[in-house]
Amino acid sequence: MDNQELFDITIIGGGTTGLFATYYATMRGMKVKLLESQSQFGGKVMQFFPEKLIYDVGGFPAVSGEDLVQQMMTQAERHQPVMLTDQWVETIDKDDQHFTLQTNSGDRHLSKSILLATGSGTFHTKRSDDWNALPYPTFRKQVPTNLMNREKYANKKVVIASNNKVGVGWALYLKDKAASVTVVNPDSSFHQVKQHDLDLLLKSSVQVHFQTALTDLFLKEDRLQAVEISNSENEKHIIDAEEILTFHGLELEATPFDKWEVETKKARIAVKGDMATNVPGIFAAGDIVQYDGKTNLIASGYTEAITAINKAHKWIDPTVTEQLYSTVIYRG
Repeated sequence: MDNQELFDITIIGGGTTGLFATYYATMRGMKVKLLESQSQFGGKVMQFFPEKLIYDVGGFPAVSGEDLVQQMMTQAERHQPVMLTDQWVETIDKDDQHFTLQTNSGDRHLSKSILLATGSGTFHTKRSDDWNALPYPTFRKQVPTNLMNREKYANKKVVIASNNKVGVGWALYLKDKAASVTVVNPDSSFHQVKQHDLDLLLKSSVQVHFQTALTDLFLKEDRLQAVEISNSENEKHIIDAEEILTFHGLELEATPFDKWEVETKKARIAVKGDMATNVPGIFAAGDIVQYDGKTNLIASGYTEAITAINKAHKWIDPTVTEQLYSTVIYRG
């Protein structure tokens, strides 16, 4: 896609900071594009703790990660910005008029300013070594690697393929919600799991199979019906299953700040009160920024996004009012 449409600001990173920045920039009347490298928006909250409750976001006495992401998606979409997934930005070039962002798929995006809400990079979920040997590649590609849409597992027969503490956490969360939970672990132990959690798992109704691999999938009309497992003695068993999740660790694909000529220090972008990077017109917010007094919380990214958007808006149009209240913007 060779898009020649010029945007006021392009936000790279669709986690909680990027989603809020998208909304805030559209609220200020800016023409906004959001680029997310993964297939889903929500960033670390979506990947790591959608089922867990968060207690330190203003206005929410307690909110699950999934519900927070869904609320933020609704908010971000209010003024219909362009929001794209599967967009890994490889290069950023600047001329006298605008920035050109080039993705690994060959797409080009034009923008007057940029906000980096990337974090340190994109975490890709690993699957088991023999995952690609299983049938139904289209189905396998769609198998979740997080607990978003957690209600779909209620009263279902769930198989979790994991050798990691994440899989243990999923099983403990689902054990009283699903009809049944089976964990298939190719190793003899779980990586990074706390003994307390392991004890809870082994004493629960969850069926745990160590040194066991998934060897086949059984589908009917694209719906999972059962899985085949095989242990270290090559004994095979068929397990009824309606849903499956998988997680075998993570690989980090680092954000290419050097290629973008954005300076970092100890893997963070040092900013001052204006959230500006060393490259004029490029601002940053969220986990990737560092400054005196920085607090690494979800809520911190919101205030940083507000500052970055206001400064970026002023940078591309010095005549705009730097700060406006939502009660004024939406009155009448």
